[in-house]
Amino acid sequence: MKKEKVFKFVFFVLLISYLALYFSSVSGYYEYQNYQKMTLTKEQIKKFEEDVKQGKALDVEDYIIKENVHFNNQIANAGKKISYTLSDALSVVLSKFFNFLASFITE
Repeated sequence: MKKEKVFKFVFFVLLISYLALYFSSVSGYYEYQNYQKMTLTKEQIKKFEEDVKQGKALDVEDYIIKENVHFNNQIANAGKKISYTLSDALSVVLSKFFNFLASFITE
């Protein structure tokens, strides 16, 4: 009985973690964070205004600060692998569940 409770607890923790990661990626949270990093800083705005006053040729790339942060590590890769595995498992379970429900409707 105790093993069953531990299994359920671990399963629900993994399920909640998966759902949180999935919905954050689907909702565009990471893309929005990247978009915010590309906005103009106050210093870049001042530089832009000075260039306009001086009549220089303007290029957007001169004013955008790009940060290249790589999240390619073992933890991230393990998280992705777990996420894909859970996604596949949930797809199979839901497919079987809906097929089971459909069998009641078609009979």
